[in-house]
Amino acid sequence: MTAVPSSLAAHRVRADAADCVSAGQVRYAPLKSLWFTGMALGAVIGGLATFSWAAFALFLVTTAIVLLFGHSLGSHRKFIHSSYDCPKWLEYTLVYCGVQVGLAGPLGLLRQHELRDYAQRLPLCHDYLRHGRAWWQDAWWQLHCDLVLARPPVIRLEPRIAGDAYYRFLERSWMAQQLPWAVLFYLWGGWGFVFWGVCARVTAGVFGHWLIGYFAHNRGGMHHTVRGAAVQGRNIPFTSLLTMGECWHNNHHAFPGSARLGLYRGEWDPGWWCLLALQRVGLVWNLRLPADLPPREELVALPSPPPHAGLLDAWRLCFRSWRGVPTTALLVRWPAYWLSRAALARLFGASVQLRRDPRRRRLTVCAGPLQASGLAAFAIAAAQRHRALAVLCAVLMPLLLLDRRGAATAGV
Repeated sequence: MTAVPSSLAAHRVRADAADCVSAGQVRYAPLKSLWFTGMALGAVIGGLATFSWAAFALFLVTTAIVLLFGHSLGSHRKFIHSSYDCPKWLEYTLVYCGVQVGLAGPLGLLRQHELRDYAQRLPLCHDYLRHGRAWWQDAWWQLHCDLVLARPPVIRLEPRIAGDAYYRFLERSWMAQQLPWAVLFYLWGGWGFVFWGVCARVTAGVFGHWLIGYFAHNRGGMHHTVRGAAVQGRNIPFTSLLTMGECWHNNHHAFPGSARLGLYRGEWDPGWWCLLALQRVGLVWNLRLPADLPPREELVALPSPPPHAGLLDAWRLCFRSWRGVPTTALLVRWPAYWLSRAALARLFGASVQLRRDPRRRRLTVCAGPLQASGLAAFAIAAAQRHRALAVLCAVLMPLLLLDRRGAATAGV
């Protein structure tokens, strides 16, 4: 049996074989596939046919509610990790909201999470469990298939959870729990409210959960690394409001039991803000933070990298020439094998400093203490060439910053 970290000693998963989470087959799951496909078709076809601003507003409000109170506070931070305490009636309410996301029943979601969490901490696990394939294949696997392990480990749930009649009821009827809301929305606003308030909401929740999960295990910044783990969590900036703080996945891998996920400066965490508000009125207590958790010998803090330009910083850099700021304050470093100085000077303008740096794997732009890399760096440098390019690059910048992968750690 491969040695496992001591932090897994109290885990809900128990395994008796070294390959318990690596040997298995991915098989098509008809019910899972039909559920997502049906909701997606209803959202796209029905939603377009019945669009109204009122229905769209219903979609935005209901999606925000179930993601914040259901998925983030209810299913994840409370039900799975028990990172805070609250009255039972509030726990039931939050978990019910989590069922409305449309991923699975509470017990099934808990088992899926625990299996994936256990597998990712081991040296080897199946690609299905670590989002280890190309995005298009991983999307098919996660949205339409299930993993059938050859020798699945045992997942032991606490009696207070496994034996709870309410949770068992939600587990049996989690798909049907959309029907009361569909009827209510139909009586309120017709089919448009059904397509947008149910189908589009479920589609956004399920698809968004896969999309963030894929990037959170493949691309993004890291404050910590877990030694011996098959995969590392990644932080996905600029999606904190959309995910209610769940995008700080590297922080979560480091401190799974923490009620706060955005742990560092500039990491917005709406779920944590909501918990603080509930704590103020006495509805939640005993919020657990990293300092309250037992130490993990396999957890290693990484050196702080040079600060990356955030979205506002990137916009300011794009438009710095408009304010009369000399563009020579921008330094572009690029790998020695990537284009020529003449080509880059033509692309960015002669006033931007250029420097070959064989230690760099990607093009990087440096402005004082800030730096950006990859497509974002290319856009910032190109924006100095012409005002029209600055506007175009500023519009695209939120998407370009998502491409921020592994910037070089060499000093400026």
